[in-house]
Amino acid sequence: MKFRLSIIVFLLSIITLFAQDAAEIVSKNLEVSGGEKAWNNLNSIFLKGDVSLDVDHSYPMIIYHKRPYQKKVVFVVNNKEVLNEGYDGKNGWTYSDILKKNIVVPDYQPDAFDSDLLAYKKKGFTLKYVGEDTIDGIATYKISLQKNKNITYYYFDKKTYQLIAEDNKEELLVYSNFKKINGLTFAMKITGKPKQGGEYVVVFNDIKINPFIDDKQFKF
Repeated sequence: MKFRLSIIVFLLSIITLFAQDAAEIVSKNLEVSGGEKAWNNLNSIFLKGDVSLDVDHSYPMIIYHKRPYQKKVVFVVNNKEVLNEGYDGKNGWTYSDILKKNIVVPDYQPDAFDSDLLAYKKKGFTLKYVGEDTIDGIATYKISLQKNKNITYYYFDKKTYQLIAEDNKEELLVYSNFKKINGLTFAMKITGKPKQGGEYVVVFNDIKINPFIDDKQFKF
């Protein structure tokens, strides 16, 4: 009985250690990327760059984000902005090439303005240390973030605690070319690998922190 009890205590201590490690990894990531307070003070963001959908198709791209959650993503095609994705606070939108106008997306599920890692406990997420893995030659810590049946895996550089990749139910996102902007760290390059196949690459050349964004931008 004492032997079994010792094993149980040992296993519980290991589980607790892993949980603490996961929380510590996220805490260090927030610290090196600018700090929790600074991320909480981010209320709007403007991003400009290029997206390569394949070898033959590359377009300028502009993104607007604003609290509590408004979103606009456009491609510039033939010097004209074409809505890829938008959210006005109530409905999701996209451009219909058939109807030649923006249309409401049925059952659109908006993501959050903040990363789910920020104040994850208050949002109802459970954090778990999974182990170690290698992403593009970089040794990483792998943790999971789960809420109900939704689970996302995050990979953090073991040396810098920078977020290297994010694996959700839809796609794998690989982050690189990090740059500090007004105290916050952003990946200037994102490689997306959708689960249904294919690959796209986004490279940002301009990011503005807390710019004024008129609500008219989100009227689709």
